[in-house]
Amino acid sequence: MRIAFPSAARRVSLDNPQRAINELVGILSEVRGGGRVAADLEPLACEVIETAIGEGAFLLAMVAPDGADPALLTGVVLEVPRGWDLDSAEALRDSMEDLGGPDVRETLALETPIGPAVLVQRIPGVERARTGETRTLQVQAFVAEPEINRMLLLTLASPSQRGWDVHQRLFAEMIASASPSAARSAPAASGRGARRHDAGTAAAEESFDQHTYRL
Repeated sequence: MRIAFPSAARRVSLDNPQRAINELVGILSEVRGGGRVAADLEPLACEVIETAIGEGAFLLAMVAPDGADPALLTGVVLEVPRGWDLDSAEALRDSMEDLGGPDVRETLALETPIGPAVLVQRIPGVERARTGETRTLQVQAFVAEPEINRMLLLTLASPSQRGWDVHQRLFAEMIASASPSAARSAPAASGRGARRHDAGTAAAEESFDQHTYRL
């Protein structure tokens, strides 16, 4: 599967944890305008890297477009559920609607050039404020490539509302760019709107919903 990264994304390699921490410290310092020294940022970078590696992420990137506060992009590889098709995607969307929790505000099942995908928007409400939990804006995509039995769970999360519309647009453009790993014929992309929630699959457990950092 090939996905075009937005130019505002700064990817961090997770192959070497200490090097990843150092890279992330440098990126955080830049996106915050050099307002904090490396020593202040290192604990935050350690937490982000350790969590990403612990969750089995293959992808970690900081996304900081103009006019928006930074957001964290993560990616996890999952197996494609057996018999995955648009009906399966709709079933996952239904599951998100029913069991994904109050943060799930909108979902979308759509056909992409490599097969069905599910997008999920999470916006925290008063429930989080009452419990004192971190309030996280989040958009997720389950993007499957059935021919090689691989599904990507991509999550973009930010603790800030500033520029969230920009982030959502970039994320949607990234998902729309998905193409097969090898050249083959592909159906035209199309989409359908609605609200729905997740659970009932391992993919739901791989959400980074509980891991948002004050960037």
